[in-house]
Amino acid sequence: MTAATPADAPAGPLAENACPSCPHPLDSHDVIARRFCTATAAGHLERGCVCGAAVDPHARKKP
Repeated sequence: MTAATPADAPAGPLAENACPSCPHPLDSHDVIARRFCTATAAGHLERGCVCGAAVDPHARKKP
């Protein structure tokens, strides 16, 4: 067995519904976002969020 390094250790305890990769609750994730965030956490990656909760519908340009 290997010991967890500080980079591998969680920053602190997560709330029951907290996503380990983004600031949005897990119940706001669709299937794709949940897989994306799970892979992000497993790979220790730093990348943007694809959660539907992160989308601002008012930010889209009107035709």
